[in-house]
Amino acid sequence: MELDTGRTRAAQELISLAGIQDSFAESAERLLYLMSGLLVSASTVQRVTEAAGSDLAEKRLNAQSIDPTEEWDWPRDKQGRTTAYASLDATGVPQQGLHGERAEGRMSWVASVFAAVPPNSPAKRHLRHARYVSGLMSLEEVGRQLRHQCEAVGVEKADLTIGLTDGGNGLETCLLETALQGLSQQTVMILDFYHCAEHLSEFIGQWVGPERAEVESSQWRHRLKHEGGTSVLNAVRSLDLSKANADVIESHRQLCGYLENNLHRTEYPDYLANGWEIGSGEIESACKTVVGQRLKGAGMRWRPPGTTAVCQLRALFKSDPILWNSYWRTTAKT
Repeated sequence: MELDTGRTRAAQELISLAGIQDSFAESAERLLYLMSGLLVSASTVQRVTEAAGSDLAEKRLNAQSIDPTEEWDWPRDKQGRTTAYASLDATGVPQQGLHGERAEGRMSWVASVFAAVPPNSPAKRHLRHARYVSGLMSLEEVGRQLRHQCEAVGVEKADLTIGLTDGGNGLETCLLETALQGLSQQTVMILDFYHCAEHLSEFIGQWVGPERAEVESSQWRHRLKHEGGTSVLNAVRSLDLSKANADVIESHRQLCGYLENNLHRTEYPDYLANGWEIGSGEIESACKTVVGQRLKGAGMRWRPPGTTAVCQLRALFKSDPILWNSYWRTTAKT
């Protein structure tokens, strides 16, 4: 989709900015007029916004150099090592069929490279820097686009890069083999602590029953954080399930398999000792702020091209301001 050649780049930028903040109708009827005095229809806001987002998505898909290079000053962990973070997750987006009917939802990827503010920092913002990419695409493609952002901010200059994901299929592999392979000096993969703790709590609740679930789960989560996954797995394996029912035995089997598959990235005491993040809250927050707040409003349904267009434009806007400014300044020259 081409940009609207009938409008100035400044007008397109303003209309697009309004279009990714609220519904196209609300943006046209209130937001855009209040910001600038522009009077346009909801369909114009949709057309201009999706055209800009599609242009951005196409350029990223074709690996065009539109994102500025900006070498970040990476924060240091407790051992004095400069540390970068990369993360990846997916969130559902409601979809619309060809004739306006409700269609099966689709999962939009959200990927980020970010620099976390150390826990003892006086900074009020949790993040010092962040760059996002988002949209309906293959896992390999989102990994490739994330790699481009990692290259642009100088991840290779950091002493180590930490990959934070939950236990979703392929997420760890995508970071290791596509986004960070050969780029990071050292890569450490961490399983989101809260995702792991949730799996643990689900089993404990089934095993001990609802009356003891909260207390027992809290104790097991404490053990996971302060002793690590190996200790918890050994303890779970040693439980006496001779009187357990079939559901508890199956839940136990699934938990053991989950821990075994992710054991290499559950050394939480070591991660905490180094001052590293152990939760994927940043990317979960990005799923809400980049995608959810705009594309998952009441009654909203999207078609695939519009989904990716708005996701990518929202990702650009929610990233460091230099990305949004650079895109529109570059676009104005084309």
